[in-house]
Amino acid sequence: MIKFVCEDSYEASKLSSIFSLREDNSLFVTDIVKIISNEAVVKLKDGSHHSILFKDHYNAQMLKKMFLEFSSTKNKVISTYSLGNEAYINLK
Repeated sequence: MIKFVCEDSYEASKLSSIFSLREDNSLFVTDIVKIISNEAVVKLKDGSHHSILFKDHYNAQMLKKMFLEFSSTKNKVISTYSLGNEAYINLK
C-alpha cells in the first residue's frame, strides 16, 4: 500500500477517486502529464485534465513514479481510500 499526503482532505478524496477501479477493472487515469512543485496534472480517459495538490513536491513525484512503475508492469490497483489529507493506493 502506498500512502500519499495531500494538501487537504478534498485533494486526498480526489486522488483516491481518480485511481479507483472502474466497472471494467480499468483505471480512468491514462497519464501523469506534468509535475509542478506540489501539483500533479493527470489526464483521464475522457481527455480531461485534473490537478491534484500534495503536501510537497516529494509526494507529487511519488505519484508519477508509482504510475510509471504501474504502467510498465502487470500490477493492478486493488483498492483506494482516503483518510483526512492522506490517500492510500493498494497495488497487487
